[in-house]
Amino acid sequence: MARFVFPLQPLLDARRRKEEEKQRAFAGAKAARDENVRELERLSAALRIGAHALHECAMTGSAASLRLHDSHLRYLERTLQSCEKRSAESAPAFDRAASELYAANRERRLIEKLKERRLQEFEREEARRDERELDEANARLSSFDPSASSG
Repeated sequence: MARFVFPLQPLLDARRRKEEEKQRAFAGAKAARDENVRELERLSAALRIGAHALHECAMTGSAASLRLHDSHLRYLERTLQSCEKRSAESAPAFDRAASELYAANRERRLIEKLKERRLQEFEREEARRDERELDEANARLSSFDPSASSG
């Protein structure tokens, strides 16, 4: 029996490598986005806690303590704004990585579908060839065996 050889296998392998590269790029962009989201959540929580502490300090604390809490809150607000800016700037990179991964996946699947079709064609042709060989062998046997024709 003949062996199936897909002539576009090197192309399929290249498409798989490209897709894996895009998966790594997407994973990096997603990890950066997720880390930024966690940082935003952490800063927002710290800001809420700090605002509550500032309110408590305003009721019972000294002016120095009040200034300290106020400056800490201003620092948190600036850090939060900076983090939001980074998040907004990184969103297009994440979207681009996602669309590139989708395109690479689509290109790979296209070649894999072609390979599947070619394999099915090959298997059908092999089955036809096997059937022809069996028919020819049976025809030769029946031509040599006189009892087969007197059935």
